[in-house]
Amino acid sequence: MPLSTVQATATRPSIFLINLLLPLMWATQTVQSADWPGWRGGTRSGVSSESDIPTTWSLDHGIGWRVALPGAGISSPVIHGSRVFLTSSDGPRQANLHVICLSRDDGRLLWHQRLWGTSPTRYHSTKSSMASPTPVTDGKHLYTFFGTGDVFCFEVTGDLVWHRSLAAEYGPFENRFSATSSPVIYKDLLIVQCDHYGPCYVVALDRKTGDNRWKVDRPDTWLSWSSPQLVTLTSNNSQELVVCGSNRIDALSPETGRKLWSLGGMRHECIPTPILAHGLIYAVSGPKGPTLAIRPGGRGDISESHVVWRNVRGAPFVPSAIVAGDLYYLVDDNGIATCLDAHTGENIWQKRLPGKYTASPVATRSHVYFSNEEGVTIVIRANTRRYEEAARNPVGSPIFASAAIAHGRLFLRTTRDLLCIDGKTKSSN
Repeated sequence: MPLSTVQATATRPSIFLINLLLPLMWATQTVQSADWPGWRGGTRSGVSSESDIPTTWSLDHGIGWRVALPGAGISSPVIHGSRVFLTSSDGPRQANLHVICLSRDDGRLLWHQRLWGTSPTRYHSTKSSMASPTPVTDGKHLYTFFGTGDVFCFEVTGDLVWHRSLAAEYGPFENRFSATSSPVIYKDLLIVQCDHYGPCYVVALDRKTGDNRWKVDRPDTWLSWSSPQLVTLTSNNSQELVVCGSNRIDALSPETGRKLWSLGGMRHECIPTPILAHGLIYAVSGPKGPTLAIRPGGRGDISESHVVWRNVRGAPFVPSAIVAGDLYYLVDDNGIATCLDAHTGENIWQKRLPGKYTASPVATRSHVYFSNEEGVTIVIRANTRRYEEAARNPVGSPIFASAAIAHGRLFLRTTRDLLCIDGKTKSSN
């Protein structure tokens, strides 16, 4: 779309062979570099391969920098190299959009784009805004999607490349919490899942131009807030695009949008993003819905043929789940944390954590991090079949956004600011 059509202005300063395969399977579920390029990291599963991440901090120790943010948003920070990207919105109806780039090392502002959304919609007063979807980057460009239905592509230096208003073209988004689905990069495509009260669809945009490469309508789908997931099949290295919607999961060809398989069993409203680990897809929807562990690679209706296990214990409504090693962790919105065996679905433990939860957990090889709405992050040890709490760390402001892990640091977004947790710095405040 020509840049003349953009409603925007910008300002910026100048179980088989398991012991043999386990290391490989762990590698497939963890981030392959120190960057955190999109929603829940490089594999969109929330797990980092880094090992030296802080586990303890406080208001006066361990916070490398803390930067106030404009407006509101629950999108996660995205980190590539020396840059940290994030989005927010403010103003009447949250229609003023912000795309911000900070220095990873000191939080210094590198650039700030201010834009106007074409079609603001309803949103939750505390748990969402027009800046709920997390952006994604390939290191050269940053792609952002907002609840106003706008998709923007920027160079990582801040220049606007192209803009699409999906709301203007296909109708405004209609749901009570605003759109939260985070786009995913597949080769030269940017794929966006748009499920809402109105016409639902998945669209693949050309990353260079923003033009449609394919669009698949989903007339039998209702709203969801889940994000699409790419799944690589170990048998032939092909990929599937997995999307959770009302009452079911669909797998599409990311090349063409053609439907490959479907599976029933989801709740009517889906928020958590499916994850991939140990060659299985783990999908959950709640409240009180099941977790399904699914073998990918099927065709047609696989509801009876590809479900390895299901368990209704601990299903959340909002937070996504996580697999760390051989264990599958969930926390529901009221703070009930559940640990299952990732291979069998066996119940391992259940524990009430303090507070309520909107943010999804993140993990390293050794620890899992749960951040609650009161701004306290509970850190537990991973890879143990007992609940072992390592620390409780407050930051003094509510947390609704999911954390990011990159370059030896943990990045936490609160309702007011962004924190870089380095575990070393003593605060002068």
